[in-house]
Amino acid sequence: MAQSSQPVSTSYTPTTDVVNNTPGAQLGKDDFLKMLVAQMQNQDPENPTDDTQMAAQLAQFSSLEQMTNVADSVDQLSSTMTLGQSFTLIGHEIAYTASDGSTAAGIVDGVSVSDGAATLDVDGTSVDPGAVTAVGGLASADPSASSDQTTTTA
Repeated sequence: MAQSSQPVSTSYTPTTDVVNNTPGAQLGKDDFLKMLVAQMQNQDPENPTDDTQMAAQLAQFSSLEQMTNVADSVDQLSSTMTLGQSFTLIGHEIAYTASDGSTAAGIVDGVSVSDGAATLDVDGTSVDPGAVTAVGGLASADPSASSDQTTTTA
């Protein structure tokens, strides 16, 4: 008994998309939810998604949402800590890497805050807190610097 074979048509088209690993290009919880809804809308009615698979995907979505919330909280905490640390530097001598790559030093006169980001004011120059390489005691670290200490011997 001979069987007739009929061609099978598919709608799959291979793509040559490039993977983009930049932080802004990563999928977030909204994208994951859209994919989940699209999967539910486009599933085969004769072969629906297994209940355990659906539960696993919902658990993954919940985990993704919690990780996103934790990441946001860590970012806020980091910004708050940077602000607090910046304010404690007022009046202290710091060494920093200038925008041109050179090393400079000076006394922190104040702190400016713009859009939640702190900038140190050092002798009229704006310095990013991340550029600070040392704090305090810079003059005493230089052996050629004069010292106010006197030594007495018995």
